[in-house]
Amino acid sequence: MKINVIDQTLPLPFGQVYKTLQQRIVEHGFLLLHEIDTQAIVAKHGVTISQLRQLLFFEPKYIAQIMENDPLAINDIPLKLVLQEIDAQTTQLSFKNPVGSLQDYGLDPAMAAEMLERVKRIVDNY
Repeated sequence: MKINVIDQTLPLPFGQVYKTLQQRIVEHGFLLLHEIDTQAIVAKHGVTISQLRQLLFFEPKYIAQIMENDPLAINDIPLKLVLQEIDAQTTQLSFKNPVGSLQDYGLDPAMAAEMLERVKRIVDNY
């Protein structure tokens, strides 16, 4: 398992988790930038997998700090939640820990810690 990825298995159907997280991202002040339906993409190439979605999101206020201190950190944003259907009643949720992924840049560690806490508030309470 990758050290900078946080994951949890939820005893909930994929669709329920997906819709709840879409709402929570926006409710917690982030912009939902894009959704990638990996299952649909690979199905077009004859590959069958369980439901798999990636939700990309970010908060614009962090961009100025990143660009001022180390523009290369753009390579590790936006933030992303990955949802994978395990079975009809189980969903795997994972995301990259911004504290770990941004530590090699010249950024204020408090900013990454704040991002992590905000993401945790989105995914907590399951």
